[in-house]
Amino acid sequence: MPWNGGKKVWHDQLFALDLSSSDAIWHEIGHLPTPNGYGVSLTVPEGVLVIGGGNADRNFREVFMMTLGPDRKVAFNPLPLLPEPLAQMSGAVVGRHIHLCGGLEKPDAISATSRHWMLDLDAPTKGWQTLPALPAPGRILATAAAVGGAFFIAGGCSLAPDASGKPVRTYLTDVWKFSAGAWTKLADLPRASVAAASPAPVSGLSFFIVSGDDGLQTSLASPADHKGFTPEILRYDITNNKWLADGALTVPPPVTLAAIPWNDGTIFFNGEVRPGVRTPQVFVFHPSH
Repeated sequence: MPWNGGKKVWHDQLFALDLSSSDAIWHEIGHLPTPNGYGVSLTVPEGVLVIGGGNADRNFREVFMMTLGPDRKVAFNPLPLLPEPLAQMSGAVVGRHIHLCGGLEKPDAISATSRHWMLDLDAPTKGWQTLPALPAPGRILATAAAVGGAFFIAGGCSLAPDASGKPVRTYLTDVWKFSAGAWTKLADLPRASVAAASPAPVSGLSFFIVSGDDGLQTSLASPADHKGFTPEILRYDITNNKWLADGALTVPPPVTLAAIPWNDGTIFFNGEVRPGVRTPQVFVFHPSH
């Protein structure tokens, strides 16, 4: 484990599952251009956007459109570079616009950015455009959502150096909406949420925070004593600007994972169920249920 001197490892394998077959299994189908984690992955009609991220050595500016041909051959088509290297940021697809907010420029950064960028998929040659920064602390591992033509950011954590210069997290509960060129502060989360699945599952005029690190176990004597993350599901009602408790997971709650829409649900795969412990689990979250 990391607290016993172990080293985190980044991987580059790509796996595919044929969802048209009820008895399908996962197959390794290729490799990323480089081992990578903590970027933003978004599903669009053209393919899967692989945005930024990083590994132990550096964070990345590279952006790719990943596609899978009928022969199962993977292709990576480059898109405009990010304005700066970024990892642990949040992003979502609003119409044909890709919004990114927050993140770290370097793996050892002691503060997070509040900057906000947008890429128009219908005019990619314009590159990443700078939009108004989040008027709040810079953050990492927030949950993004896209609903009704607006971009949302919920929770995450800010960073600041301690007396020895090491980054210390502050868990956040604020929630923001970007629409018509401006940010609006919304009702705070009822609890902190760091690294919940992002982009968030959406149903109608609601989006969901599924689990997340609530910060209640940060003072443990050892990370080995961690009991796992909260199973609680929160629903944000956009119409009434209100947060509601809306059930709980019945599987080990994962954090630090992407989620992808599929049919009437959202597929959750992999993630971390305790500090240093990853999971291979895959399940579908059905908001309407």
